[in-house]
Order: sequence, then structure tokens, then C-alpha cells
Amino acid sequence: MSSNKDDFKKEIPKLYPRLHRAMTAYLSGSNVDPDDILQEAFLKAYKSVDNFEGRSGYYTWIYSIARNLCIDEFRKHKFEKKRSSVPVEEFEIESDDFVSKDRKEEVLLLRKAISELPEILKSVVVMKTIDGMSYPEISEVLEVNEQTLKNRMFRARKELAGILKRMGVYEQ
Repeated sequence: MSSNKDDFKKEIPKLYPRLHRAMTAYLSGSNVDPDDILQEAFLKAYKSVDNFEGRSGYYTWIYSIARNLCIDEFRKHKFEKKRSSVPVEEFEIESDDFVSKDRKEEVLLLRKAISELPEILKSVVVMKTIDGMSYPEISEVLEVNEQTLKNRMFRARKELAGILKRMGVYEQ
């Protein structure tokens, strides 16, 4: 077994939870199982890890593979996603352990608001805010330049403010 495959196998337990959160958010509103997508993505990555050039990290590479598998799945079933209705509980924010009880309700409302964003905006918010990816990483995954991502983030924040205002949570 190659050293690359050994290194890759060691990274899987670290990568899986974060990728699962990202795929759950990405697949919201569909009947595609994130576990199935991730299993296939990890298998594809494992088979081609010796060709991995390391220009990005394993996370970004596997995320791209998983996202492409999702797109293939959507095409196969002619599934179109406009807005999603992801269960609020599916968005796990890594810092939940540090959120006080008083703020739990606010976090749930924010999660609900994020789930109401159009997919093109939600994916950027999820990757940047929830998953902690950098703009260069998101740019690589979505194959969009960084300025476009920043514009989408600006629009997403504006829409989130509107959604939260409608919910009675936020006043400008």
C-alpha cells in the first residue's frame, strides 16, 4: 500500500464529520442521502489518491468530488433545487458546545433562515460560515472567482437580514 493511501486513510475520521455537515446542507431539499454520496466520494478519492497533486487539501478535493457526484445525481433524477426545506437540526454549527442556553434559540432561528436561502447563496454561507472554509477553498470547489463569492456572501447577508426581520428576530 502506498504512503499516500496510508496518509489518506488517517485523514478520513477527521474529514468525515465536516464533509457530512457540508453535504447535508448541499443536499437539503432532495432525497439523496449524504452518506451514500460521501461513501462514493471517499472510495473515488481513495482509488485515485496516488494522483492527488496536493494543490489543495484533502477536504477541498473530496468536497469537489462529492459535489460533482451530487450534480450527477440531480441530473440523473432531473432534480431541480430552487429553495430548500432542510430540517433545521441538520445544520450543525461546530461551536454549538460553546453557545449559551440563552442563545440556542437564536442559533436555531439563524439555521432556519439559512435553510430558506436560494441554493446559490446558501452554499457559500454554509461553506464560509458553518464549515469555516476560506474564499480560495470555496472558489476552488464551486469553480467561481473569489469576487463573485464575496458578492454572493453580501447578497446572502442581505437576504438573511430580510428573512430574520420577517421572523421578528432582526431589526435594522
